[in-house]
Amino acid sequence: MTILRVVTLAVCAMSLGGASKELAAPAPQKHEFVVELDPKSKVKPGTTDGVRAVEDFSAADKTYAVFEADGADALAKYLVNAGLSPKKVTEVKDVNSPTRGGGKPAGDQPRKGQKTFVIERKIPGAGTFPDAKKQAISKKSNAAIAEIGDSIEWVHSYLTDEGTYCVYRATDEDTIRRHGAIAGAPITKVAEAQPVISSH
Repeated sequence: MTILRVVTLAVCAMSLGGASKELAAPAPQKHEFVVELDPKSKVKPGTTDGVRAVEDFSAADKTYAVFEADGADALAKYLVNAGLSPKKVTEVKDVNSPTRGGGKPAGDQPRKGQKTFVIERKIPGAGTFPDAKKQAISKKSNAAIAEIGDSIEWVHSYLTDEGTYCVYRATDEDTIRRHGAIAGAPITKVAEAQPVISSH
């Protein structure tokens, strides 16, 4: 065996961490969940037992909380330990936003006169739509916002197997409904919500 071949093999072994070392296992993938809670529920900010509170919106009839966890079992354990009784738990399959369709991201704070709204849309399979379809939806939303003007802003949408939970800012509910009509986005429910914990 030539010296060049020995050196090449040694370099290859070193780049793989050597023959005696095991390859590191990939970190477990985190999952996001939208959890619907009683409106008086208090969600603790930060991370507890490996579960992180991402967002929390308090509406008149429920609290919408978004958590990041290793899986449904870890989240269920956390909810029990935190004394939270969920009305519904839905796994997030993807997050859509204005940027996917070429738009600008929402600002860090609502514009003057804007309120925050959570919009529920029943769109079966939304979380697993092909990326091109999600991009087209984003473009339609962006176009509707451009038509309406500065009175509305799209923050992001959590896509699930059942539909979407969309976070928007607008001057009023009528503006939200007008946007939905222009964008062709069905609205199942609109709730004015106060951000308690926000990723924005």
